[in-house]
Amino acid sequence: MPRLTSIGPHESFEAIYWVRDELGSRLATLNLAPGVKVYGEQLVKFGGNEYRIWDPYRSKLAASILKGLESLPIKPGSRVLYLGAASGTTCSHVSDIVGVKGRVYAVEFAPRVMRELLSKVAQHRVNVAPI
Repeated sequence: MPRLTSIGPHESFEAIYWVRDELGSRLATLNLAPGVKVYGEQLVKFGGNEYRIWDPYRSKLAASILKGLESLPIKPGSRVLYLGAASGTTCSHVSDIVGVKGRVYAVEFAPRVMRELLSKVAQHRVNVAPI
């Protein structure tokens, strides 16, 4: 595991962080369900908090942020309708961002991935409502 050097807030978006270590800078969110991984992501503990590394190769939203997304209306306390939540990779990070005062309405049609969404995300996150 690379040696952690610092964690700081993203310069443009609330509740998104930069984790800096020997590998460089990577996006992360504060884990709303400490100790729980959704898709095998790395968990980083720092200053009494746990952060989840946000993989831009598994999340188009994370990739967009890295590519210079100018506006992100999702912030703490937001209510989000997430269409096509699949197994919950990006949806779980949105859950971290909106926090306990926000809500994510996660819509998924496919039964198999809905089971994964239920077991890996909704079961551990009080702010995710699977539909």
